[in-house]
Amino acid sequence: METIHDIVAAKPLDGYKVDVEFDTGERGIFDCTRYLDKPYWKRLNDKDFFRQVFVGYGTLVWPDEIDIGPEDIWEFAQRY
Repeated sequence: METIHDIVAAKPLDGYKVDVEFDTGERGIFDCTRYLDKPYWKRLNDKDFFRQVFVGYGTLVWPDEIDIGPEDIWEFAQRY
């Protein structure tokens, strides 16, 4: 079973990206554009709404309980 790593910090960036820090201390850039055309995440297209991202329950969360699972963020974030 794969370990799920929590997000401990997040900062929105231009281009629908988020700078994230994992509980391992690793950092990465997570590109949210793959979600923008899906109904559940449609509100993220509004740049002002997108910039309201925060960390909740170890993952990226937006108002109205919109979130992206930490396992996706871990898998697809470009580490730096």
